Amino acid sequence: MKTLQTMNANKYFITIFIFYCTFSFSQKKEDVYFILKENNSQYLITANFNQDLEYITLFRRKEYELHKKKVKEAKKNGIYEYNPDSGRDNLKIKVPKLTFEIISKNKISECEFLNLKLIDYKWILNNSWKKIAKQPYDFKDIYFLHKIKDGKYISYKVGLTIVEY
Repeated sequence: MKTLQTMNANKYFITIFIFYCTFSFSQKKEDVYFILKENNSQYLITANFNQDLEYITLFRRKEYELHKKKVKEAKKNGIYEYNPDSGRDNLKIKVPKLTFEIISKNKISECEFLNLKLIDYKWILNNSWKKIAKQPYDFKDIYFLHKIKDGKYISYKVGLTIVEY
């Protein structure tokens, strides 16, 4: 009788294990795409897309503009100091930013957007860092799309989110 119960328990365990493996591995991770907008109210891009870029950095616009204003005031009052070695100044205003290393780039057209999983800035803030932090994530790769002319974009495959506050 005890052997029969053990066999039934083993069958249930094997069935649950097979179901779990099938379900978890069948969930394919998709690439995600973020359309960069030059005049966004939430973030600011300081990259010059006419040059050969190595990184794309997104600054939180509110804090960036506050820092810029305070730098202008401090320079006017003669109290602004900048240390080029550390890349920091004496104002101690933290400007949150996300920096992405560019892995590759290619041109795509707007008509290809129908097949893409588009994401927003909030998604970038909440999820882009998870891969490098070895946290559970549900995407394959992140791509940034930058418009170069009507209907044409450069797609930047990015990696390694570097978060700095």
